[in-house]
Amino acid sequence: MNKKKLTSKQKKILKKVEEYLQKVMEKKLLKYKPETSYMPFQKAIVGERYRGIFSFVHSVSTTFGMSLWEQFTESLGEAAGMKVQRQYDIPHSISNDTDVEINNLLKKIKRKEIECNTLELNKLIKNFSKPGPTGIKDEDKRVDIFIQDKEKNIYFIDITSPKPNIKEFGAMKLKLMRWTAIGYANYEAKSVNAILCMPYNPSYPKPYKRFSGDVTCDFKNDIKIQNDFWDTVAGFPIYDQLVNIFENVGKKIRTKLENKMNTFTD
Repeated sequence: MNKKKLTSKQKKILKKVEEYLQKVMEKKLLKYKPETSYMPFQKAIVGERYRGIFSFVHSVSTTFGMSLWEQFTESLGEAAGMKVQRQYDIPHSISNDTDVEINNLLKKIKRKEIECNTLELNKLIKNFSKPGPTGIKDEDKRVDIFIQDKEKNIYFIDITSPKPNIKEFGAMKLKLMRWTAIGYANYEAKSVNAILCMPYNPSYPKPYKRFSGDVTCDFKNDIKIQNDFWDTVAGFPIYDQLVNIFENVGKKIRTKLENKMNTFTD
């Protein structure tokens, strides 16, 4: 596949992301201390060094999940000319009648009376959605990322781990439909998109199928994974470039990383 040459603006975006990532990792290496050094069974099997390495890698993964993906999404979205807010509290709600309608839709989906086709469901939701009382915030008010693009399409994004807990997708679908209703009832939006997003596909190169068998999930429209997520936010193919950035930062901090790992001795 031929790779398109990056524009100067795109290069600046990637440079900013790389600088932020390196800053995060430098800080992690400098300040990291295990929450506990007492893991007798793990240490007995693999020794103190590998126990410490495991603890550090787990801490890095937590850092990625807590803030890094959201920060990257904000940087990329803003560079693409979109309004982006992290940890956005929706200042609106929906009427009780709207809530009842949404729950009835979910019941029909679970009973297989209607198909979980998000595009068609969103049309229905748009038609019956009404705002709730002024000043009342919704119970599902916290959104990981809120985006409004230049055409006034809005996105409520829930960033989840690549391997979320196995549970019925119905609970997630209910939240996505409620966000959709809030969007149409309270915002001047061309379209409202409530999406579950994952930074990468843990099953790669195979397709991700964790929720594909759940009747309450429209896998094509409810979830964006890996390239589909990052390329959409950035407005250009960026996923492979992001992986390269992580590799570059890894090389730059390799000596410091090895020195840190050497503090975890047997």
